[in-house]
Amino acid sequence: MSYVSKITSRIYALILIMGGIMGYVKAGSLMSILFGMFSGILILLACQFGKKDPKSAYLYIAGISLCLAMFFLFRFSITGSMMPGGMMFLFSMTTFVVVGLSWLKVKNQK
Repeated sequence: MSYVSKITSRIYALILIMGGIMGYVKAGSLMSILFGMFSGILILLACQFGKKDPKSAYLYIAGISLCLAMFFLFRFSITGSMMPGGMMFLFSMTTFVVVGLSWLKVKNQK
């Protein structure tokens, strides 16, 4: 994996995990902690396996971040609140774009 996509993905994973914990602590949301931890750990695992197969890691991370972007856009459209829906949508789309561009670069090299 490229340095930029690896750092971006790891930061995004940590934000997801911390956001899930914060959602549980502040609102008692069990779904926040479950999905935050699950998606964050999946992204961290994809980063780890990206050393051997970066193309697949890019696809996994892009897929997870795109799904979460759609979810957070939906939440933002319902609540109109920038936190957490709007901010997490921006984080998710940023990760999707960075990782997607890295995937395109690797795809076109071979």
